[in-house]
Amino acid sequence: MKLFLTLIGRTIASMPDCVNDSFCKFVGWLIYAFPFGRIDVAHSNIAHAFPDMTRAERRKIAYQSCRRMVEMALFVLASPYLSAENLRSRIVIDGFVLDELKKLGSNPHPTVLMIPHFAMMETITMFPVLVSDKIPPTGVFYRPFDNKGLEDWVKSSRQRFGIELLSRKNGLLAAVKFLRENGIVAVLFDQKTYTGERTFLLDRVCTTSDLAGILAEKGGARCAAFWATRTGFWRSRIGGVFFDGKTKEEITFEGNEWLSEKLRTDEIARFDWLWLHRRWLVGDGRSNALGLDFSAESVKYALSRKGLSEVPRTTRILITVPDSFRETLALLPLVRQLRKSRADAFVSLLVQNKYATAVRLFGVADEVVSVPDREDGFFARCAAFRRLADRYADTHLVLADSPADDFQAYLAGANVRLAVERGRRRRFATAVYKPDAAHSAEHVVLEYTDFMRRFGLRGEPDFSPLGAGAIEKNPNKIAVMCGGDGIHAWSVEKWCGLIRALSAKIPNAKFAIFGGESDSRTAFEMAKHAEFADVENFAEKRGLAESVGEIASCAVAVGTDCAQTHIANALGLKTVAIYGATNPLRSGFVFDAPFAEIVPSGCPVQGGGSVLDNEIADVESAVLSFINEKEELL
Repeated sequence: MKLFLTLIGRTIASMPDCVNDSFCKFVGWLIYAFPFGRIDVAHSNIAHAFPDMTRAERRKIAYQSCRRMVEMALFVLASPYLSAENLRSRIVIDGFVLDELKKLGSNPHPTVLMIPHFAMMETITMFPVLVSDKIPPTGVFYRPFDNKGLEDWVKSSRQRFGIELLSRKNGLLAAVKFLRENGIVAVLFDQKTYTGERTFLLDRVCTTSDLAGILAEKGGARCAAFWATRTGFWRSRIGGVFFDGKTKEEITFEGNEWLSEKLRTDEIARFDWLWLHRRWLVGDGRSNALGLDFSAESVKYALSRKGLSEVPRTTRILITVPDSFRETLALLPLVRQLRKSRADAFVSLLVQNKYATAVRLFGVADEVVSVPDREDGFFARCAAFRRLADRYADTHLVLADSPADDFQAYLAGANVRLAVERGRRRRFATAVYKPDAAHSAEHVVLEYTDFMRRFGLRGEPDFSPLGAGAIEKNPNKIAVMCGGDGIHAWSVEKWCGLIRALSAKIPNAKFAIFGGESDSRTAFEMAKHAEFADVENFAEKRGLAESVGEIASCAVAVGTDCAQTHIANALGLKTVAIYGATNPLRSGFVFDAPFAEIVPSGCPVQGGGSVLDNEIADVESAVLSFINEKEELL
């Protein structure tokens, strides 16, 4: 291996720069253009870091980063075979860094250097040959290799100018020795790590190595960031800045904030940085995709320094909601809990157009995205989901259940796709939750809760009713939901009988009738034959979204198992639900508001009977029990 690397390195070093530069452009383009996993990581990282940039600007950064990564690799191979004079002609150290190194040479002081992953970072190891004055002994942390030949080559090439390499595995004691002797220790501080301090980079939560902060705090060292700005092919200018921090938390925070500002404001730095590494791999695993702890002192410290009261919501979570509006409402308490469990998550609900406006009114998610209805066709929905791919979502929960939903989630391109598998294989899913047979007898919200807990949801969902703005209630107003088709519909005669019975016993009662498009005829007949009562028909005038405000103004609701009845429960109304064929155990109410479920006499608790078998007297009794409970209607 050592002989091979030597041969390759000498060959590259002997080639003209223009040839090597052309090779870097070509290989960089291959990495950028072909669908390797790493380029997806780069696109995602850049999209999260610069959400306001155009697609073209972000892709330019991705391509330049790929190209310069190849350039960095070639320089690592070739630099051991470039002469000291050649290196001095390529690398310039700015005046500030030269002055600081000169001071350290004449008046040594322990110093820790934080080195970012810029394309020409390898030039930091060449300080002794670039500076005419003597500098203190310097050690640089590196990742050791298992292959002996490769390890020998790395050490011989990088230590040829007097820099000592310190193994990440056992180099800590050596680093402490360097600092005690007033030396310099350099640390690559912006790599992915599974330990260390949880903090922010570009306002996105990450785990950062706290090694530099630990060394500076324990060794009483000054801490600085030194970086190499690319000025041409294999050419750079080394700059530096010293931090004020003394403690581990201060240094870790200041290093990340400095790098964030550098990437935001310096175009060359954006091109030079290694966007292809998984820098923000925090909470993206399947087991913690939906839950992450932000109680660490390092997070609190960073928020305080940044002047923020809460974690920025930069992690992107998509949820394809169930087809049923009823199940979508049942999901909202879990969405509310998810935003607490992942305090850094921006949650987008993907909802069919016909329901989107109504769901948006409840204000639970950060965003409700309208996608084409099922009736609009498979390809229309595919096109809408494909457009979502440019968001580079981190996690996608697919609660709708069909092969089309699986494929459309794949088109949306989230890093992790999670689904419930009830028997059919969920293709394109990264991971699935398989409920046991007992779940089929429970409410669907319990199944969704277990599903989300399987992937990290923290805490208990809050099933308190949802708000719909500051809407004043009319204590005399009863909402009547005549919704339902076929086996779900109660007859006009029974509805009129109920309204007649209630109006006779409740002075000044007002009735507001709600329903969908298919209920307009039923609602018309109810209003027509109930002239003995104060009835207003909203089924003809209001769609689902427009009904929310009117329903919220009522005190009590009564209806069949339909969308409007579940809206009443979600808004906190006392609600009477008339069931027949539907299973109230599986699809009953979710929110903690008073309700009564009426099923036909002799019908099992799981439903399965005819809604027409429900008697007017049973429904009337349930409604009156709510009214008399606190004497709300007078």
